[in-house]
Amino acid sequence: MSHRRDVVVLASVVLCGLLCGHVSATSNRVTLKHKPLDVERIRRGKVLRAGQLARNHFEEVGSHLGDHKEVITNYMDAQYYGEIALGTPGQNFEVVFDTGSSNLWIPSKSCKWYNVACKLHNQYDSTKSTTYVKNGTEFAIQYGSGSLSGFLSSDTCSVADLDIQGQTFAEATNEPGIAFVMGRFDGILGLAFERIAVDGVVPVFYNMISQFNIQPLFSVWFSRTANASPGGEIVFGDVDPAHFDGDHTYVPVTREAYWQFNVDAASIGNGDFNFCEGGCPAIADTGTSLIAGPSKEVAKINKMLGATDALADECKQYLSSYLPDLLKKVENASPLEVCQDMHLCDKVTGLYKMKQTSSARRSLSSVLGGRSVVDEEEASDVCQLCQMAATFVENSLQNNATAEWVENFVEHEVCDNLLPASGEGVVDCDKLGSMPNIDFSIGGRNFTLTPDQYILKVTTAGQSECISGFMGIDLPPSAGPLWILGDVFLGAYHTVFDFQNKRVGFATAK
Repeated sequence: MSHRRDVVVLASVVLCGLLCGHVSATSNRVTLKHKPLDVERIRRGKVLRAGQLARNHFEEVGSHLGDHKEVITNYMDAQYYGEIALGTPGQNFEVVFDTGSSNLWIPSKSCKWYNVACKLHNQYDSTKSTTYVKNGTEFAIQYGSGSLSGFLSSDTCSVADLDIQGQTFAEATNEPGIAFVMGRFDGILGLAFERIAVDGVVPVFYNMISQFNIQPLFSVWFSRTANASPGGEIVFGDVDPAHFDGDHTYVPVTREAYWQFNVDAASIGNGDFNFCEGGCPAIADTGTSLIAGPSKEVAKINKMLGATDALADECKQYLSSYLPDLLKKVENASPLEVCQDMHLCDKVTGLYKMKQTSSARRSLSSVLGGRSVVDEEEASDVCQLCQMAATFVENSLQNNATAEWVENFVEHEVCDNLLPASGEGVVDCDKLGSMPNIDFSIGGRNFTLTPDQYILKVTTAGQSECISGFMGIDLPPSAGPLWILGDVFLGAYHTVFDFQNKRVGFATAK
């Protein structure tokens, strides 16, 4: 998931007849179950990564060599994952099939007892496999939430009924961040090019091609119906015509790393804002839930959609819960005393150094994330945020402002001006019908996303929240600027990833 699961791609009539005309009755499929998701898990489960990228155009492929299918579970449009097995006898794991990375890793039985993410998921036990081969090379891969680390091992890997011999993979002993704790998947199976494989490990799909002589391509279909079964499908070595309409439009990979290609143009509404002027690089990423792009452009898109920043929105909800008490108390006490009285500052410590305002963001994430216990640093952050608000209240009341004006002013100053933007937008669910379409021009063809496709609607405890499918992310100069077309785009368009001809193709999904 990547969701979710941040995060996927098309041919002429003649070639489609050759490659896509049928799927054999003996095709291998793995059906997976669906697990529920809440709003916080969508946010925490996003795995955003940088990209660099792919090239060439699709040529005629030889004889039909059969197909092997991996059925995908739709993690509420935020994570898609499927089942594999490692070892003999097989130990089952649910993994994200990720075109934004190239390694396979799963939790290790040897991880420490205090590694929560590892202990909450299935773990590989090498002592129970007769085909295990020790490697031991140290392994580490960097994600936005921190570095995942462990060591390499080799064993039989079963994917879509294909038993790949001697597959090298990573046993993860340390998984950082809440994303892996909350994720419904055990690990990640990378489907990008060998060039970006950590430690030079040969990726699973490369071994699949060499050992089984399948066509060097795979195709991806994601259902966008939250409770559908199956939630999607990956076909290794073939394309299933049951999941798309018309022909695929192919574009060359511009660099064999991630699945990168060029977008000709992209605009919102009737050309009201072209956020890909003169063309821009993009990657098809099955491991990313949303569509990610440069923060400035995404901010403009979300503003045109009427979206408010998710962090600012949460900040206002949080502040509104204690601002009425602040208004009553601040006339007779200092900001620190008020916050101590409201149990938002530690009375024993009594002294808190004001930190950078960005620390308020950490305090909000801990409080709003539902944690009942906060550490000393987080408690200080909550205290700081309270004192900041109390100081604004105190100064405003001294100028004879009304209580309503003060509350609005404080929420705006603290939440809109002092906190950094999260890059994530929240929209009014009632306004979806009036929102514009968004168009991507790829390979001379227009690919349209409607509001129902680019807005993620999630219902938790009877309340619905609508999240913009566009999220800001600024990559290092060596990798960006770059658009990451995750599951929001790939759910609307069936995708073919063609290794042999170094191209990706898109057709309307069904």
